[in-house]
Formats: sequence, C-alpha cells, structure tokens
Amino acid sequence: MNGIEVDSVTKRFEDVVAVDNLSMSVEKGELFGLLGPNGAGKSTLTKMISGVINPTSGTIKVGNYSVQDESTKVKEILGVVPQDIVLYDYLNAKENLAFYGRLYGLSGRKLSDRIKELLEFTQLDEKAVKRHVSTYSGGMKRRVNIAAALLHEPQVILLDEPTAGLDPQNKHALWEIIQSLKKEGKTIVLTTHIMEEAEELCSRVAIMDHGKIIALGSPSQLVKKVKMENTITVVPDKTSTSLLEKIKGMAGVKNVYTAPDETENREILKVITDSPDDILPELVSTIVNQGTKVLSVELSRVTLEDVFITLTGRSLRE
Repeated sequence: MNGIEVDSVTKRFEDVVAVDNLSMSVEKGELFGLLGPNGAGKSTLTKMISGVINPTSGTIKVGNYSVQDESTKVKEILGVVPQDIVLYDYLNAKENLAFYGRLYGLSGRKLSDRIKELLEFTQLDEKAVKRHVSTYSGGMKRRVNIAAALLHEPQVILLDEPTAGLDPQNKHALWEIIQSLKKEGKTIVLTTHIMEEAEELCSRVAIMDHGKIIALGSPSQLVKKVKMENTITVVPDKTSTSLLEKIKGMAGVKNVYTAPDETENREILKVITDSPDDILPELVSTIVNQGTKVLSVELSRVTLEDVFITLTGRSLRE
C-alpha cells in the first residue's frame, strides 16, 4: 500500500485559486510535514485528501484508493485529527471514545478493548478519564482528540496543527505521541506553523505558498538548496525599520528579519550570511551607530524558519 498520491490537483473557489496544479507523494510510513502561512492552501489540500471537499481538477489517492471514487475504502484507512477539538464537553474521555467508536462501526468487546488501549495511549490517569472533557487542559484534550481518530486503526493519519496553542511541556508530550505513531509504521501528514516541530519530527517537508509547493525535501536538503549556512542572532535593546535597511545593505548579508523573543517579550534580529566572521565586526558597529545597544550575539545554523523567509520573503507567522 502506498501512502498518498496527489496528481495535478487544483482547487478553485470562484475567482480564488486555493491550490494550483499541485503534485506530491507521501511514502508509506513517512512523517511528512506541510508548512505554510494562513492562505497558503495547506488546509484546502488536507481537506481534499480527507474527502471533505473535491478538487476542481486532478486526482488524489490514499493507500492506492481514489479519494473521489472509492471514498468508503479511504475512510477505512484514513484518520483525521482536525485543529479544532471535536469532543463533547459533557462526556468524559471514555464516553467520547465510545461515541466515536460506534460512528466507525465498532461495538462490543472490540470497541471496549480499543478504548482501553487508546486511554493508555493518551496517558491520562484514572481520575482524569472519569472527569468531563470540559475540565481538561488543552494538552489533555489534544491527546483524546488524536485517540478518537485512531479508533479504527487507520494506516494514514492527517494531523492539522496538533500542538497549536499548547505550552512547551504539552507540546513535547504530543511530539512523543506523534513519534510513537511513526514507529508503528503509520503514514503521517503533519501541517504546522512551528518550524521547530517540522525539523524535529519530519523526514521530509513541503513548503507551500499561494497554493503551490515552492520547496520540497528533508530539512537539511532545504537548507542546502537556498545555499545558506549561518545565522547571526543579535539581541538589541530596540529595533527599527531604518536599522533593518542598514543591515540589509551590508556586503555579505543574505537576509535579515526580526523574530519574537517570547521569553523576554521583545524582538531579536536574525541575520543570514555565508561569511559570519567577515561581517560580524561591521554588523555590531552598524547597530551601535544607529543608537542601539547590543545585548548579546550568537552564531547558529540556519533553520527552516530562515529558509522559509528567504523563499517567500515573509515570516511563517505573518
């Protein structure tokens, strides 16, 4: 069984082209990342893969079955975890799983055994299992949400922004769950706004923008593709448009952009260059000459965030 095959797919909504003649394949057992800002077309693509909406043109196969022509077969092997929580607040975790299990046609001993197995998978304690979902934290709800999509033991799983809004501890706990699904041989498509998440989890990543895939490969391959090697991270006491323009005009600077420093609630500067040793003295003096203090300077490798900004000219968060 293959994973997912998308062949020359276009989706139009009146005059808007959400997905533009896109082709891609996801191998069986692969954890594939789909990156892009809002409006890039990734949500439309995943909705077409899951059969929620039909493409205007082109074909999609999941596990060798046509999404358009063999939807029943596709539903048997596909599990979808939407970004929004689809649980009933007035039911507990076990009751929610029982409800969704019956929708999948499960019953009796098979359903009860599957629920028991998935409750262990969610890592909820016995007291939490018996409480209404309305009392759960965001991370607990996300785990039960994933469990609900796994009841029928799908071989292909779509995860839409599974860690959105979670704190670092819950985010990393969900990463472990996703990695465990990968080890089980599941084919997984993960849409995310979090570059660190894609780098940590995905063997390959597709970067989408304006309905097209503009880059595809492993995180390391994408870094090599844009021919960048180094990032200089500067923490200034303030930033300005004029400072950015000055740095952009420096010889050896490939790109410069601001990024949030969430721990300190301020902006930092990311300077992309292939000659950090050569430009570092001039970079610091340029910043100081603009009346800005340099609080710290760090040299690090280029990340997927840097690649995305170089390819699209904007941050993933924009």
